[in-house]
Amino acid sequence: MQLVAIVAGVRTPFVKAGKAFASLGPLALAKHAVRGLLERHSVNPAGVEAIAMGTVVPEPGKPNLAREIVLESGLPAHIEGQTISSYCISGLRAVTVIADAIACERIECGIAGGVEWLSGADPATFREPTTGLSMGEHMELTRREWQIPRERQDEVALASHRNAVAAREKLAHEIVPLEGITQDTGPRPTTTLEQLAALKPAFAVDGTLTAGNASPVTDGASAVLLMSEPRVRAEGREPLAWIEAIEYAAIDPAEGLLMAPAIAVPRLLKRAALRLADVDLTEIHEAFAAQVLANVAAWERGWKGAATGPVDWARVNVNGSSVAIGHPWAATGGRIVTTLANEMARRRARHGLISICAAGGMAGAMLLTGATR
Repeated sequence: MQLVAIVAGVRTPFVKAGKAFASLGPLALAKHAVRGLLERHSVNPAGVEAIAMGTVVPEPGKPNLAREIVLESGLPAHIEGQTISSYCISGLRAVTVIADAIACERIECGIAGGVEWLSGADPATFREPTTGLSMGEHMELTRREWQIPRERQDEVALASHRNAVAAREKLAHEIVPLEGITQDTGPRPTTTLEQLAALKPAFAVDGTLTAGNASPVTDGASAVLLMSEPRVRAEGREPLAWIEAIEYAAIDPAEGLLMAPAIAVPRLLKRAALRLADVDLTEIHEAFAAQVLANVAAWERGWKGAATGPVDWARVNVNGSSVAIGHPWAATGGRIVTTLANEMARRRARHGLISICAAGGMAGAMLLTGATR
């Protein structure tokens, strides 16, 4: 099996749905991310063999968005394309598709990413098909079961904003400006705990989830360049990190719609013979601050999986995450992979962990190893 290198990644700014990107559509956003990746990192399109693109809300009449990126961008026609839809782990699934092809030596170089244009989403898209409840309504049920306090949720949300604002200069190197927008529109430098505490519940009259401690509805796209080790060496590139292991899991939504990370992460760590204490940086997708806290509680207690040991919050989402930055569903996986790999390279970190929950009671987890190995 070939080693798989994360070589580079870019994304569009993440922008609140209905605003600056409202007239674009999924294909335009995805094409911009892929073009930006090729241009910014001097990638010869002739050497790219495959593109996998995640999307939950497809563009009408273009069900295989990945192939349309190739054909409508004037890229070499030999680049095969496939489109993946798996809710919020769609982007991570796309990375997995390309990584697996490289590991099995079918290809040497590919692009994985995701796009979401939630400006054009049908309202029904925001409800769980099997239950009719929204993610927020499901999370209120889980929040009650796990007794997650409102104050702690707001603290996680505040940390997301503060870390994202502090990281703006670093994140700018990952962002390809579009429509005059050069940075994410979500992170707010003036947010305070008092402001967050004053917000009204969004999903239940007696609830604790608010617009301030939940991820906003967002438009955006991401793209990640993956290569085999021989290809990296042949092109004289320095990888940001290596993909060490990948894990997926699913549970019955009745057990907690966004609680499948309780299985995926412990299983991944066990396979790698690691505990959380061995992980230098952890990226936990923030659908809701309450979901992050419930996932962490499940890891630490050993709910549906072996206990992982305590989480060091100083190592979690150090550049902010989805509550502040935004969450264009399928684009989030590429954003997290790119940001984590870049931060690992800056810190010369040994291990980096990704955890992403998804609708349908699913989750994905990925372990990265530092480029120096």
